[in-house]
Amino acid sequence: MNRTRILKPALGLVALVCVAAITSFVWMQVGYSQGENRGGVGKPRISDTVQANMYADNWFILYLNGELVAVDSIQFMPHNVVSVDILPDYPMTIAVMAKDNADAKTGMEYANTSIGDGGFILKFGDGTVTNANWKAKAFSRGPIDRDTKNPRVENTTIPEDWYTVDFDDESWGQATEYTQSQIGPKEPFFEHDFEGARFIWTEDVELDNTVIFRHVVATPPDGKARPDFSNLNDIVPSGPRRRPR
Repeated sequence: MNRTRILKPALGLVALVCVAAITSFVWMQVGYSQGENRGGVGKPRISDTVQANMYADNWFILYLNGELVAVDSIQFMPHNVVSVDILPDYPMTIAVMAKDNADAKTGMEYANTSIGDGGFILKFGDGTVTNANWKAKAFSRGPIDRDTKNPRVENTTIPEDWYTVDFDDESWGQATEYTQSQIGPKEPFFEHDFEGARFIWTEDVELDNTVIFRHVVATPPDGKARPDFSNLNDIVPSGPRRRPR
Protein backbone atom coordinates (compact mmCIF):
# COMPACT_ATOMS: atom_id res chain seq x y z
CA MET A 1 0.00 0.00 0.00
CA ASN A 2 1.37 3.46 -0.89
CA ARG A 3 1.45 5.91 1.98
CA THR A 4 1.91 9.64 1.75
CA ARG A 5 3.91 11.13 4.59
CA ILE A 6 3.02 14.61 5.74
CA LEU A 7 5.93 16.29 7.42
CA LYS A 8 5.08 18.86 10.08
CA PRO A 9 7.61 21.68 10.53
CA ALA A 10 9.25 21.96 13.91
CA LEU A 11 7.82 24.54 16.30
CA GLY A 12 11.07 26.47 16.26
CA LEU A 13 10.96 26.81 12.48
CA VAL A 14 7.36 28.03 12.59
CA ALA A 15 8.25 30.61 15.23
CA LEU A 16 11.27 31.76 13.18
CA VAL A 17 9.16 32.21 10.07
CA CYS A 18 6.48 34.08 12.04
CA VAL A 19 9.01 36.45 13.62
CA ALA A 20 10.63 37.10 10.22
CA ALA A 21 7.23 37.89 8.72
CA ILE A 22 6.36 40.18 11.62
CA THR A 23 9.66 42.05 11.30
CA SER A 24 9.04 42.62 7.60
CA PHE A 25 5.48 43.73 8.34
CA VAL A 26 6.68 46.18 10.99
CA TRP A 27 9.11 47.78 8.55
CA MET A 28 6.40 48.21 5.94
CA GLN A 29 3.73 49.47 8.33
CA VAL A 30 5.66 51.54 10.84
CA GLY A 31 8.72 52.25 8.76
CA TYR A 32 8.35 52.78 5.04
CA SER A 33 4.75 54.00 5.33
CA GLN A 34 5.85 56.85 7.61
CA GLY A 35 7.23 60.20 6.42
CA GLU A 36 10.59 61.79 7.08
CA ASN A 37 12.06 65.17 7.86
CA ARG A 38 15.77 64.83 7.28
CA GLY A 39 16.24 67.91 5.16
CA GLY A 40 14.32 66.27 2.33
CA VAL A 41 17.13 63.76 1.82
CA GLY A 42 16.65 60.03 1.74
CA LYS A 43 14.19 57.67 3.35
CA PRO A 44 14.01 56.09 6.80
CA ARG A 45 17.00 53.88 7.50
CA ILE A 46 17.25 50.85 9.74
CA SER A 47 19.47 52.98 11.99
CA ASP A 48 16.41 55.14 12.66
CA THR A 49 14.62 52.21 14.29
CA VAL A 50 14.72 51.04 17.89
CA GLN A 51 14.34 47.53 19.21
CA ALA A 52 11.10 46.53 20.92
CA ASN A 53 11.09 43.59 23.36
CA MET A 54 7.80 42.12 24.59
CA TYR A 55 7.02 39.17 26.86
CA ALA A 56 3.54 37.95 27.77
CA ASP A 57 2.07 35.27 29.98
CA ASN A 58 0.70 33.95 27.74
CA TRP A 59 -0.05 35.88 24.50
CA PHE A 60 -0.36 39.43 23.13
CA ILE A 61 -0.94 41.63 20.10
CA LEU A 62 0.58 45.12 19.79
CA TYR A 63 -0.47 48.27 17.90
CA LEU A 64 1.44 51.54 17.55
CA ASN A 65 -0.50 54.63 16.49
CA GLY A 66 -3.30 52.41 15.22
CA GLU A 67 -1.03 50.18 13.11
CA LEU A 68 -0.52 46.47 13.75
CA VAL A 69 3.12 45.98 14.77
CA ALA A 70 3.59 42.61 16.47
CA VAL A 71 1.71 39.41 17.23
CA ASP A 72 3.00 36.77 19.63
CA SER A 73 3.91 33.94 17.28
CA ILE A 74 3.27 31.16 19.82
CA GLN A 75 -0.21 30.72 21.22
CA PHE A 76 -0.04 30.06 24.14
CA MET A 77 2.88 27.87 25.18
CA PRO A 78 5.83 27.96 25.53
CA HIS A 79 6.35 31.53 26.68
CA ASN A 80 8.58 33.47 24.30
CA VAL A 81 10.00 36.95 23.80
CA VAL A 82 8.96 38.81 20.67
CA SER A 83 11.65 41.24 19.54
CA VAL A 84 11.17 43.52 16.51
CA ASP A 85 12.55 46.77 15.12
CA ILE A 86 10.12 49.69 15.15
CA LEU A 87 10.23 53.23 13.81
CA PRO A 88 8.91 55.42 16.65
CA ASP A 89 6.64 58.32 15.80
CA TYR A 90 5.69 60.74 18.60
CA PRO A 91 3.29 61.16 20.18
CA MET A 92 3.14 57.36 20.14
CA THR A 93 -0.05 55.60 21.19
CA ILE A 94 0.63 52.04 22.34
CA ALA A 95 -2.25 49.57 22.56
CA VAL A 96 -1.81 45.96 23.67
CA MET A 97 -4.26 43.12 24.07
CA ALA A 98 -2.88 40.39 26.32
CA LYS A 99 -4.43 37.03 27.20
CA ASP A 100 -3.77 34.41 29.81
CA ASN A 101 -4.05 30.79 28.65
CA ALA A 102 -7.56 30.37 30.02
CA ASP A 103 -10.53 28.35 28.80
CA ALA A 104 -13.09 30.73 27.31
CA LYS A 105 -15.99 29.09 29.19
CA THR A 106 -14.41 28.36 32.58
CA GLY A 107 -11.54 30.82 32.95
CA MET A 108 -9.31 27.93 34.03
CA GLU A 109 -6.33 26.32 32.36
CA TYR A 110 -4.52 23.01 31.95
CA ALA A 111 -7.66 21.01 31.14
CA ASN A 112 -9.70 23.03 33.68
CA THR A 113 -7.58 21.85 36.58
CA SER A 114 -6.25 25.15 37.90
CA ILE A 115 -6.53 28.95 37.94
CA GLY A 116 -3.75 30.59 35.96
CA ASP A 117 -2.21 34.04 36.03
CA GLY A 118 -1.21 36.64 33.48
CA GLY A 119 1.52 39.23 33.07
CA PHE A 120 2.94 41.51 30.38
CA ILE A 121 6.18 43.48 30.07
CA LEU A 122 7.57 45.72 27.33
CA LYS A 123 10.68 47.75 26.68
CA PHE A 124 11.53 49.87 23.64
CA GLY A 125 15.01 51.05 22.73
CA ASP A 126 13.93 54.68 23.19
CA GLY A 127 13.37 54.06 26.90
CA THR A 128 9.63 53.31 26.76
CA VAL A 129 8.72 50.76 29.44
CA THR A 130 5.65 49.24 31.02
CA ASN A 131 4.72 50.49 34.50
CA ALA A 132 1.78 51.71 36.58
CA ASN A 133 1.38 54.78 34.34
CA TRP A 134 -0.27 52.60 31.70
CA LYS A 135 -4.06 52.23 31.47
CA ALA A 136 -5.51 48.72 31.89
CA LYS A 137 -8.96 47.18 31.63
CA ALA A 138 -10.13 43.53 31.82
CA PHE A 139 -12.61 42.24 29.25
CA SER A 140 -12.81 38.59 30.31
CA ARG A 141 -12.48 37.25 33.83
CA GLY A 142 -13.03 33.99 35.65
CA PRO A 143 -13.64 31.68 37.30
CA ILE A 144 -15.89 34.13 39.12
CA ASP A 145 -15.54 34.00 42.91
CA ARG A 146 -12.72 31.50 42.34
CA ASP A 147 -15.36 28.77 42.12
CA THR A 148 -13.50 25.92 40.42
CA LYS A 149 -16.29 23.37 40.91
CA ASN A 150 -18.85 25.37 38.95
CA PRO A 151 -16.64 27.79 37.02
CA ARG A 152 -18.10 30.61 34.97
CA VAL A 153 -16.73 33.58 33.07
CA GLU A 154 -17.85 37.19 32.75
CA ASN A 155 -17.11 38.85 29.41
CA THR A 156 -17.29 42.50 28.37
CA THR A 157 -17.60 43.36 24.70
CA ILE A 158 -14.25 44.55 23.33
CA PRO A 159 -14.63 47.84 21.44
CA GLU A 160 -13.75 47.53 17.76
CA ASP A 161 -11.54 50.63 17.93
CA TRP A 162 -9.65 49.76 21.13
CA TYR A 163 -6.28 50.10 19.39
CA THR A 164 -6.84 53.46 17.67
CA VAL A 165 -5.22 56.74 18.58
CA ASP A 166 -8.51 58.52 19.32
CA PHE A 167 -10.05 55.78 21.47
CA ASP A 168 -11.34 57.16 24.79
CA ASP A 169 -9.73 55.30 27.71
CA GLU A 170 -10.22 58.12 30.22
CA SER A 171 -12.43 55.99 32.50
CA TRP A 172 -9.98 53.08 32.61
CA GLY A 173 -7.97 52.33 35.71
CA GLN A 174 -4.20 52.27 35.98
CA ALA A 175 -2.20 49.11 35.46
CA THR A 176 -0.92 47.26 38.51
CA GLU A 177 2.79 46.46 38.74
CA TYR A 178 3.99 42.98 39.70
CA THR A 179 7.41 41.75 40.68
CA GLN A 180 9.40 39.30 38.65
CA SER A 181 8.98 36.67 41.34
CA GLN A 182 5.19 37.12 41.30
CA ILE A 183 4.98 36.49 37.54
CA GLY A 184 7.73 33.88 37.28
CA PRO A 185 8.90 34.49 33.69
CA LYS A 186 10.52 31.64 31.78
CA GLU A 187 14.04 31.44 30.35
CA PRO A 188 13.68 33.55 27.16
CA PHE A 189 12.85 36.56 29.33
CA PHE A 190 16.31 36.61 30.91
CA GLU A 191 18.03 36.66 27.52
CA HIS A 192 16.64 40.08 26.57
CA ASP A 193 16.84 43.64 27.89
CA PHE A 194 13.90 44.53 30.13
CA GLU A 195 15.85 46.70 32.57
CA GLY A 196 13.64 49.44 34.03
CA ALA A 197 10.39 47.83 32.81
CA ARG A 198 7.77 46.38 35.16
CA PHE A 199 5.39 43.48 34.71
CA ILE A 200 1.84 44.83 34.54
CA TRP A 201 -1.73 43.52 34.61
CA THR A 202 -4.96 44.57 36.26
CA GLU A 203 -5.48 44.38 40.04
CA ASP A 204 -6.36 40.69 39.70
CA VAL A 205 -3.54 38.86 37.91
CA GLU A 206 -5.27 35.49 38.36
CA LEU A 207 -8.94 35.99 37.45
CA ASP A 208 -8.62 38.67 34.75
CA ASN A 209 -7.79 36.69 31.62
CA THR A 210 -8.12 39.16 28.72
CA VAL A 211 -6.68 42.60 29.37
CA ILE A 212 -6.13 45.64 27.16
CA PHE A 213 -3.37 48.14 27.96
CA ARG A 214 -3.00 51.62 26.52
CA HIS A 215 -0.29 54.24 26.91
CA VAL A 216 0.76 57.44 25.14
CA VAL A 217 4.44 58.36 24.84
CA ALA A 218 4.51 62.12 24.19
CA THR A 219 8.25 62.47 23.51
CA PRO A 220 11.25 60.11 23.41
CA PRO A 221 11.92 59.02 27.03
CA ASP A 222 15.66 58.93 26.34
CA GLY A 223 15.59 62.57 25.21
CA LYS A 224 17.10 61.76 21.82
CA ALA A 225 15.89 63.93 18.96
CA ARG A 226 14.53 61.81 16.11
CA PRO A 227 13.32 62.72 12.60
CA ASP A 228 9.59 63.02 12.06
CA PHE A 229 8.56 60.07 9.88
CA SER A 230 4.85 60.81 9.78
CA ASN A 231 4.51 62.02 6.19
CA LEU A 232 6.55 59.79 3.89
CA ASN A 233 3.64 59.03 1.56
CA ASP A 234 3.32 62.75 0.81
CA ILE A 235 6.96 63.16 -0.24
CA VAL A 236 7.97 62.94 -3.89
CA PRO A 237 11.04 60.65 -4.14
CA SER A 238 14.19 62.30 -5.47
CA GLY A 239 15.48 59.12 -7.14
CA PRO A 240 14.48 57.85 -10.59
CA ARG A 241 11.21 56.02 -10.96
CA ARG A 242 11.40 52.27 -11.28
CA ARG A 243 10.69 50.85 -14.68
CA PRO A 244 7.43 48.94 -14.92
CA ARG A 245 7.86 45.18 -15.02
